[in-house]
Parts: sequence; structure tokens; C-alpha cells
Amino acid sequence: ALFKQGLGCLGTLYSHQHTFVLRLTSFPDGHKAEDQTEGTNVAKYFDRGWCATENAWASLTKDSRLSLDLGKMRAGVEYDYDSLTEDCTKDGGRRPPLLPSAFAAELEKKSFTNGKDDKPLVKRLYEAAFEEQFGKATELSYANLGWGDAEAAQLAEVLASGAAPRLEELWLQRNEIGDEGCKALAAALGKEGAAPRLE
Repeated sequence: ALFKQGLGCLGTLYSHQHTFVLRLTSFPDGHKAEDQTEGTNVAKYFDRGWCATENAWASLTKDSRLSLDLGKMRAGVEYDYDSLTEDCTKDGGRRPPLLPSAFAAELEKKSFTNGKDDKPLVKRLYEAAFEEQFGKATELSYANLGWGDAEAAQLAEVLASGAAPRLEELWLQRNEIGDEGCKALAAALGKEGAAPRLE
């Protein structure tokens, strides 16, 4: 009973706006999948259902500096906090949020050890976390993530859905969003009910 209760809280833990999420998405330099002991799960991080879900939760409304992909760290580099966040959020280190329907479609391509039972559960947990975090978000900070037009369009889908009715501030500075991405965001935010408090 406690295990199932704990599972129900995972979405909040990973998606909460004040928790740090550190993801190790690749083997460290010098370690190879084929060298691991027998029975070790060596599937790629983003192919694994629970890992992909934890990543998606951490990509919802969390500040851009609070979800880091440690698999982006470079060997031989001495990091401080600023350089670590710089390397570990760029180049796919932090994806834009997904609507629950888009997440469910992506989840079909992922593998679970117990897929038959886990997929429906994970879909429900993701939707609950999505609604909880976007429903209360007044500020979204997706700054300095290296996002371009495709990521802006994905974010625009979420905002156009009306998922963030309390949103007052949206931070997207120091990205690489061009004209097409700006048009998608403007169209989304221009929809009635999309973000009524955002000025």
C-alpha cells in the first residue's frame, strides 16, 4: 500500500518548482554498456519509460537551472555552478513541456520492465502533475536553454491549451527562438483564455 502511495507522489517530487532534478542520461567517459555486469539495464535513458517520464516531469514548470542533464558534462572540465548549469541545460539537456496527449503518444515508444501495468499508471501520473504544476504557475522561466523555433512551437501548444491560467511572467531570454517560434508563441498567447494574466 505504501509503495503505491509513494508512486502517486513521484510526479510532484520531480515536477515541483523548487526541487532540483539531476539526470545522468549517459554512461560516464570510460564506461561502456557492454562492459556492465549481466542483468544491468543498459537501455538508453530516453528509451526507458520511467526515465523519460521523470525527465518530462522535470521539464514542466521548473526554473531552467533546476533540471540538469549530467550526461552533458565534459571530461576534464572543472565546473562551478554557473558552468555546470550552462553545459547541462543546452543541446537537448532540457526539453520544453509536453501536453498530456503528446506525452502519451511518446510514451508508446518507450520500454518498461512491466509495461502493461506501468504505461496507464504513468500517463495518469503525468497528467496529474501537468495539471497541478501548470494550474498554479504564475511564473515560467525557460531562459538560457538553447531553445529554437521547434521548442517554442511545442511550448506554444501547451500555452494555447489554457493550461496556465494564472501565468503572469514568461521568461525566454537567451534562447535561439527565431521569427517562426515568436509567431507561434504570439498566436498561442493571443488565444482567449490562454494566459489571461500575462501582460
